[in-house]
Amino acid sequence: MTGKVSFAEVYCHPIVRDSEGRKMSKSLGNVVDPLDLISGIPLQQLHDKLLTGNIDPKEVERAMQYQNNAFPHGIPQCGSDAMHFASALTPLVGGISTWTSK
Repeated sequence: MTGKVSFAEVYCHPIVRDSEGRKMSKSLGNVVDPLDLISGIPLQQLHDKLLTGNIDPKEVERAMQYQNNAFPHGIPQCGSDAMHFASALTPLVGGISTWTSK
């Protein structure tokens, strides 16, 4: 929208990792429901979702710690536009292929 190239290089990779370098997975509890981004959700409800999901009981405590660190006040209501912009701008580390604007 500014008339400038946003990125000099873009890496495409099939694996998305969390801030701790672990593969994003529902069974690890380190993913965020897009509806929670749109509508917002308090921290306690995020924790409650872990208990009703299909997460290994050994991973629940680690997932709760992750949520406490990443979303100490829960997730504020962002609306769908914010979610789309964030998804489009999320950098992927590593890559199978590279696109260069040079």
